[in-house]
Amino acid sequence: MTSDVTHDVVIVGGGIAGLTIAWELARAGRDVVLVEASDDAGGMLRRGAVAGLDADLGAESFATRTTGVADLVADARLPVQLVEPAPAGAHVAFRRRSGRVDRAPLPRRALVGMPADPPAADVVRIIGRAGARRAAQERSMPWSTGPEPTLAELATSRYGARVTARLVEPLCRSVYSQAADSVRLSALHPVLWERAEALGSLTAAVDALAPAVRAGSAVRGVEGGLWRLAAELHAAALRVGAVIRTGAPARAATATTVELDGETLSARAVVLATGPTAAARLLHVEVAPAPPVGLIVAEVVADAFDAFPVGSGVIAAPDIDSAAKALTHVDAKWEWAAAALPAGTHLVRLSAQEGRHGELTDAAGAATAIRTLTGVRITPADVRRVIPVAWPDAVATPSARAAVTEAAATRGIRLAGAVAAGTGLASVIPHARALAAALTSSPTPSEGARHVR
Repeated sequence: MTSDVTHDVVIVGGGIAGLTIAWELARAGRDVVLVEASDDAGGMLRRGAVAGLDADLGAESFATRTTGVADLVADARLPVQLVEPAPAGAHVAFRRRSGRVDRAPLPRRALVGMPADPPAADVVRIIGRAGARRAAQERSMPWSTGPEPTLAELATSRYGARVTARLVEPLCRSVYSQAADSVRLSALHPVLWERAEALGSLTAAVDALAPAVRAGSAVRGVEGGLWRLAAELHAAALRVGAVIRTGAPARAATATTVELDGETLSARAVVLATGPTAAARLLHVEVAPAPPVGLIVAEVVADAFDAFPVGSGVIAAPDIDSAAKALTHVDAKWEWAAAALPAGTHLVRLSAQEGRHGELTDAAGAATAIRTLTGVRITPADVRRVIPVAWPDAVATPSARAAVTEAAATRGIRLAGAVAAGTGLASVIPHARALAAALTSSPTPSEGARHVR
């Protein structure tokens, strides 16, 4: 059955990008319909009950490199409280030449693992004096004007192999779910790349941009969990007239139609705000799917965690044999979580290494990973509950982004979300709002008729 109603815009995908565009268009008076395949909108901002509280089962913080999230909260008057993490910051676990596993706080001033001050004591502790001397040469090195290399090539050529192995690679894998040799800095932190090109030095660029706080602290969250941002934006979009249909998977899309099961929605513009693989399927292009992002949320009861032994968490260098590449100690990071949990109970998130998610899905596997990353003697009996989560379409690789972008442009379809804007809410939300503004500036037929008269 084909709809005889033509909407202004149909959005496919109910993650934060799709919700942002729906709210913007609806408040501007546009007839907008959003369709989401799953039973709930919100994308990777999801919740689950753990240890008596609603915990994030997807993203739990956002970078503060832009004001995009704060601006949206203010403009949409969302009833959420943005909060700062505890100042302790995160650690990195790495192996010394002796074979001993060491753990140290991440450098106070660094971006994407690259330090602003290589000779600083907190950098030397991780990369050693020889590594720091090599990294300190970066400022005086000539800047290449050739094609942008991968992040691994860039960091190694400018700072040396030790910075890449112990800082850049573990941070890239844990935060962005991609290997440093498969992505470019311009995709992860475009402002840093632009500043480095302008100054001719990564060290100078990081020095100009890095906040004077512990790594892991240049983020913010939402009191009660980041999932509340999507939930409140969903409600705000409905209040201003957006139509949001969940449990409605799109089967095909053109520049003016979206085909559902037994129904075709007509529109003057179509926006794909899905993951990269879903977008590629709707655009009829072949892309290699990225490995799923695996996450474990665990309830842990152990006195040894009361002292927050690794601050807000720990990331693992590649030489650490662990099924988890990173750990977030939720109640050490967020005061609201510490206040909500019973005494002695802790909430821990484990990000799985590629292909090793299954090793973490029971108490024994979770306990082993926690013990390896933190050095704390956790037993399976200390892990009271484990919730495994997998996000199969969360990572937009450079090749997938390029293929999807070209196909969408050829077909006259707009793109939003990570496949168009890059990783993280700090990039996705401003891009979504800019796209909504461009769509809003196009007059509806009735407005066009008024202008003619």
